[in-house]
Amino acid sequence: MPDVTRARHSDERGFTLIEMLVASSIGVILLLAAFMLLDRSFSSSASIADRQDGLQRGRQAMELMTRQLRSQVCVVVPPATSYSAPVASAAPLAVIFYGSLSESSTSVEKRTLTFDPTGTGTITQNVITGTPNTVYPQMAFNGAGTTTTLLTNVKQAVSGGSNLPVFRYYRYKPGAPVGDLEELSAPVATANLPSIALIKIAFRSYAARPISKDNDATQLEDDVFIRISDSSEAQETPQCI
Repeated sequence: MPDVTRARHSDERGFTLIEMLVASSIGVILLLAAFMLLDRSFSSSASIADRQDGLQRGRQAMELMTRQLRSQVCVVVPPATSYSAPVASAAPLAVIFYGSLSESSTSVEKRTLTFDPTGTGTITQNVITGTPNTVYPQMAFNGAGTTTTLLTNVKQAVSGGSNLPVFRYYRYKPGAPVGDLEELSAPVATANLPSIALIKIAFRSYAARPISKDNDATQLEDDVFIRISDSSEAQETPQCI
């Protein structure tokens, strides 16, 4: 007669050492995979948060810059006796112009937007409030003005592996179909400043916290037409009237 007790004990003998090692190895692999997935999730979440932060900060600065550039006006700056071009200086990393964000026709500021690549990069603005000189539109701009920071952690935009100027300048192309533009060499020569009809702005904005990964930056670009320019005019050159 078979020994029933011995057979039952044999069925309940458990795992062998090899089976335990195999099971442990599989468990460790699954655990490591779970940790890697969790780590990747945290990393992706941080990158997304950085891009969103960079986009918000960059968009706010871009809106301020475009609003100011669209406010350009013509003034007479002594010792000149005729209208000066709205853009007083046009360089790849800085632009100086006259603008008015007020409803008052005599409230004019001389504004300077500057990109400084030092360190993590900054974009600043300097504002000098004008005072009527004898009678408007003659305006005097005295003193050093007030400088404020518009954006930190910012770099030049990239296209084709090369850095783009933060500011690029265009005029209506002489002799071409109405509305065709051509880029002006920067810094723009004084004689060409009155012909500037469009300013392109481009930069890369990063999150506020210190980071070094370019993949987490947001590249922003915008076009600002000089409000006194009219592409339908035969001369196709901004005119102060």
